Amino acid sequence: MDSLTLRHDVALVFIVTEELKAHLLAEVTATADEVQRQIEQFDFRARQALAELQRTDLNRAMAARQQIETEKRRLEAIKNELAERRTEVEGLEIGAEYQRGGIEGQVEIKVGDNIFEKLAGVQVVVKDSKVVEIRQQHLQPGEIFLPVPRNAHAGE
Repeated sequence: MDSLTLRHDVALVFIVTEELKAHLLAEVTATADEVQRQIEQFDFRARQALAELQRTDLNRAMAARQQIETEKRRLEAIKNELAERRTEVEGLEIGAEYQRGGIEGQVEIKVGDNIFEKLAGVQVVVKDSKVVEIRQQHLQPGEIFLPVPRNAHAGE
């Protein structure tokens, strides 16, 4: 075998434009609104369930109240995280680069290739929904972590 195709992560980097900023703000706002609706629905259903449990079983009502408080804190944490993200998006400067997730790509390696160059990160730079640049990062041997074979620890 002289070559092999491997999977690796490809970072998506967006050039901030007014359109992208508006899209990101709309996305964060819609998600925050949905979380707020979930909080309100959860609160309503929780109050009804607690009222019923308090009439029938106080011990279960106390346990349920703890679970409800835990879930409320989780939803509030999500809401706060979205508020922070909104602030971050509002602060983006037009023309700046904004890394937003990634996709899986493939790379073909052949006998004789420099493994560090082949496995270095790749970035796809996008502006107004169009790819404007594909960047190959250059890593030194100490900057890349090669996977440990699955059976490497079998003798331990």
